[in-house]
Amino acid sequence: MAKRCFQCGNINPKEISNLYGYDVCHSCKSKIGLLKDNTLRKHILSYEKVRETVPENSTYKEEVDYRLNFMEENYIRQRIKLLHIQERLKEIG
Repeated sequence: MAKRCFQCGNINPKEISNLYGYDVCHSCKSKIGLLKDNTLRKHILSYEKVRETVPENSTYKEEVDYRLNFMEENYIRQRIKLLHIQERLKEIG
């Protein structure tokens, strides 16, 4: 099966790379807004500074893990709901 950019549909194999399990062309990859290590370090320091006054707050890594987990759970719920609607529309339509 030919690779296809998930965002724009580009199928040129020379322009497609796999990024965390998703096929992405170079143009779309540059538009995603991936953070550089320096920016990540700033975020880590920001979270550490807040934790000095509120120690029960999460670390930056914990926050990222939480958000990924939440997004995945939310995605599954929404997908189930839409698949249900699609199935019902086939039945009643």
